[in-house]
Amino acid sequence: MRDKRQSGSIDRLDRWYYGALIGLADFSRRRAWWVLIFAVVLSMGSLAYTLTHFAISTDMSKMLSQDLPFERAQQRFNKAFPGLSKTLLIVVHSDSQTLSRQGAERLTHWLRRHGQGITQVSQPDGGRFFAREGLLYLSQKALWRLSDRLSQAQPFMATLAAHPTLPRFTALLDAALARARAPGGSLPGLVTVLDGWRKTLQGQEQGRYVVMPWGSLMGVAAPGGGTAGDSFVVAKPRYDYKGGAPVRTALQSIRAGARALGLDAAHGVSVRITGSAALDNEQVKTVSQSAGVATGLSLTLVLVMLVLGLRRPRYVIIILVTLFMGLTWTAAFALLATGPMNLISVAFAVLFVGLGVDFGIQFCIRYQEEGAHGDNGQAISATARGAGSALSLAAVAAAISFYSFVPTSYAGIVDLGIISGTGMFFALIANLTVTPALLTILVNGHAQGRPRGRLRALLARIPVARHPRAIVAGATVIAIGLIPMILASRFDFDPMHLQNPHSEAVSTFESLLKNSRISPYPIDILEPNLPAAQAMAARLARLKTVGRVLTAASFVPTHQRAKLAVIAQMALIVPPFSIHPRRARPPSAARIRGSLRRLRQSLKTFAAERGHGRTVHAARALDVALGSYLARFGHDQAALLVLQRRIIGTLPWQLASLQKALNARPVTLRTLPASLRKSFISADGQARVEVFSSLNLNHNRNIVRFAHDVARVAPHAVGPPVLLVQGGRAVVNAFKEATAISFVLITAVLLLTLRNVADALTILAPLVLAAMAAVAVMWVLGISFNLANIIVLPLLIGLSVAFSIYLVVRWRRGVGTALLLDTSTSEAVVFSALTTMSSFGSLAVSSNPGMAVLGETLFIAMGAALITILLVLPAILSLRQASHEQQA
Repeated sequence: MRDKRQSGSIDRLDRWYYGALIGLADFSRRRAWWVLIFAVVLSMGSLAYTLTHFAISTDMSKMLSQDLPFERAQQRFNKAFPGLSKTLLIVVHSDSQTLSRQGAERLTHWLRRHGQGITQVSQPDGGRFFAREGLLYLSQKALWRLSDRLSQAQPFMATLAAHPTLPRFTALLDAALARARAPGGSLPGLVTVLDGWRKTLQGQEQGRYVVMPWGSLMGVAAPGGGTAGDSFVVAKPRYDYKGGAPVRTALQSIRAGARALGLDAAHGVSVRITGSAALDNEQVKTVSQSAGVATGLSLTLVLVMLVLGLRRPRYVIIILVTLFMGLTWTAAFALLATGPMNLISVAFAVLFVGLGVDFGIQFCIRYQEEGAHGDNGQAISATARGAGSALSLAAVAAAISFYSFVPTSYAGIVDLGIISGTGMFFALIANLTVTPALLTILVNGHAQGRPRGRLRALLARIPVARHPRAIVAGATVIAIGLIPMILASRFDFDPMHLQNPHSEAVSTFESLLKNSRISPYPIDILEPNLPAAQAMAARLARLKTVGRVLTAASFVPTHQRAKLAVIAQMALIVPPFSIHPRRARPPSAARIRGSLRRLRQSLKTFAAERGHGRTVHAARALDVALGSYLARFGHDQAALLVLQRRIIGTLPWQLASLQKALNARPVTLRTLPASLRKSFISADGQARVEVFSSLNLNHNRNIVRFAHDVARVAPHAVGPPVLLVQGGRAVVNAFKEATAISFVLITAVLLLTLRNVADALTILAPLVLAAMAAVAVMWVLGISFNLANIIVLPLLIGLSVAFSIYLVVRWRRGVGTALLLDTSTSEAVVFSALTTMSSFGSLAVSSNPGMAVLGETLFIAMGAALITILLVLPAILSLRQASHEQQA
């Protein structure tokens, strides 16, 4: 009795809802102009609000739930060290270590004085501190070797410091070669000097900027641990999301500084910018551009498909106007409800176009079929009665597939779920109000029956009704065969793979990942104090996957007393005042030319007398290079002056650096630069441990190994590798959860509305096969699941169910399976699917790899859904119909 009462209540609710649908469509027909005016005003207001409030946030720290354990650990670390995130890493590169260090130093000073959009600038491997205390970071053996080399080179350096000219250098080299010719004569380092000369000459001839490697000649190593050709500057930019490029001002300022200082290829230097802030800027820029291009292309492709499918311009205009209005309403709601878009939710527009157009196609094609009666009012009422329930159920199913994102821990996708889920209801309302109003205004009196076109005839020839058992059996076999490919599919958790690999920020970032000493993917560990940090560092240093571990104590050199004694001895041998560089008047071209000719004669004499050996080989090679150079540039005054600058130009700076280094003082934690100390010891005394991997972290498997090894020793570790691995696992779990929620809720809705288990299972069966086929095709094409396209499976559930609903509802209303594919409903399903595929496919041509792979995956999924719905669904219905007929 209770079941009958419940059934009666449901029936009354159904009748009320269907009556409301028909009443809403009929009201919009009778008050067409008022409905249209209201919709236009609402759309204009929504558009104005969207244009004035649109912004994209790149804050990746909010993409996952802040309640996850590793996210809470990261929050604690960020609170202790707030200045380490969202920075620009400026890489000053040159083949000359001196040029790169000098360039980084000059750029740092320029940005401190003139930098706009930059709040803080530091030089982690340079600056005053490392310039003065750098020698203390060498080993004692290296210091003794440097002391020996400087003692031998002291007269040479003192002379050049007093007269830094090319003729004086050649005169000193002439004298050195004469001493080396004497019996038993030997000069350590002479081969290096001769080779440096030769490479500089050849570089100028070949159009390359090569300078004399004075740092290598003196044996002075670069402090700070960088590679030989790279120096680094770290800048903290000010974010501004309004312009579509949040750190544009800071980037422009850095570029302006590089131009002003001549840090370019013409001067042997390159300046590249990367870091989290640069990557954010690149992502926002490409996503903004790609979203606009994709939306425009999507609308264009939709227009083409509508023209081909509907064949009447008035219907095309009606669908596009309705679609545009629904899109503006959804966009305004998005900014009101969620604030700035994130890198995922910005794709809502393409998704809305692809899904929203389906409702318009279904309504208009059904209206064309009902228009055979010739009366607009009857056609609209019949369309609302025949298609309204299916449209409503499809909207609910699609909305559920989006709303299933909301309860997951993947916070970045929650906004997309809220926006797109609500957008489905905006699309439904627009098609039940604006579409009838426009049909009344534009088509009233011109409604005609829809002719049977080629597509419909082609669908009618599909032999589903004749071979249903074979189709269902074949689908089952295919599903079983797809299982190994599905199990082999993988998830790519690295967001770097979703950015343009050719952009400067990404290519520079990936090149740094190959170097474990300067990798931008370190792991950080927060310890209560420095002793605890040192103990943790000692444990981590024993791991094979760890290349280097740093704490604040790492910057306090060991054996300082012994090292300072060696430096003091060097200062006695090479008094700093003796190598103070003086300004000298540039020599004339004639003097330079004469000195080069004399040097060449000395080289010939030396080689002839000594006969063989490494030094003789280097002398002969330099003689050949000098001959070639003089033959080409001997009478070119400008070229000879350029050679003077390239041979002597960096010497004064190198001598000044050595002067500073010979005045080293004891280093303690208190004497470390404040910026360096603050990056390892927080205001409340907590200490940071920075861990670099020995592996190439361009490969996901190495990131996983590194993160897992460190986590076994330090479970509270944070940093990019931990966030990538743990975050990737959280994302996968979130979408398993979303898929399950979507499937369960849609199944419940189908059972509640259709009140037939067999019908519900019939709708769901093609969905399962479509999902399996989509995953298998992705595996064959080498497309991995990632942070962008993992949303496809929950979406596929809603989309496939929507298309299946249209056919099953039409079948339930008495259309047999033999004629089911020869109806306007099937035709509308195909055109809707192709239009949606075209819309989603527009993302595939995006310059942003993340949006492109999302478009590719959606296209594959929709294709799989269309095939299964056209083949498997009618076959199942045919078997059920045959069973019903046998029972009857």
